[in-house]
Amino acid sequence: MGLQLIICMETDQKTKSDYVYIKSTIESFYHLDQANIKISPVYMGGRGNYASPKIKKRIEKLKKDYSRGSDKNRSVVIYCFDCDNYDKNPTDAHFLEKARRYCRDLEYRYVWFCKDIEDVYLGRSIPDNQKKKESETFKKRKKINSILIESLKETTYASGKSNLCKILDEYLG
Repeated sequence: MGLQLIICMETDQKTKSDYVYIKSTIESFYHLDQANIKISPVYMGGRGNYASPKIKKRIEKLKKDYSRGSDKNRSVVIYCFDCDNYDKNPTDAHFLEKARRYCRDLEYRYVWFCKDIEDVYLGRSIPDNQKKKESETFKKRKKINSILIESLKETTYASGKSNLCKILDEYLG
């Protein structure tokens, strides 16, 4: 039985910065049996696009294509969101709750990065025009080695923390 993890991220197809951090995490903290586990990134091009017809269509196509390989293959959809200013901005808090409900209702997994993915992996937020460069530097310098897995296994929002590995453990652990 094969498993496909469809990982939906806020970044766009050109930048792919979120995927650099997530892929580094998977490669560093998990042993992937590549014959049975497939990682399929989906770039949303902004967090507000999570329920757009384009993203839904992409997810369904990935699921369908993967199931063709075997009727025992299954896909899990993981949506990743930055928390932004959830603690000070009611609009951000409302957005996260709406996204969490969306994931729950569709039986998708909900991953969060507080306050954003760069804060978790770099310890600071990065301007949009520098995200690609910073993620490439992170990968090149193997900065994943300085990340404590415990900071990626949180259960509640906290600055510089995420629940990414808590969710990934269920499938890759």
